[in-house]
Amino acid sequence: MESTFDIFRRLPNGNPLWVAAVKGFKAAKEKMALEAADSPGEYFIFSEGNIVAKFSTVVEEQVDAA
Repeated sequence: MESTFDIFRRLPNGNPLWVAAVKGFKAAKEKMALEAADSPGEYFIFSEGNIVAKFSTVVEEQVDAA
């Protein structure tokens, strides 16, 4: 029996937004990548109380200390 994984998107304020529940880790990773392609941002897969994978299309800016 395959486990169910929850996919979340991290909102700009840092809060998570539930996107979907998917059976199987491979299917969850594929769904997360598709969601990120449609709506860029930070996503993670959650299962049994832990984040088990992350994906981000966000490019962080580097600040010069000069």
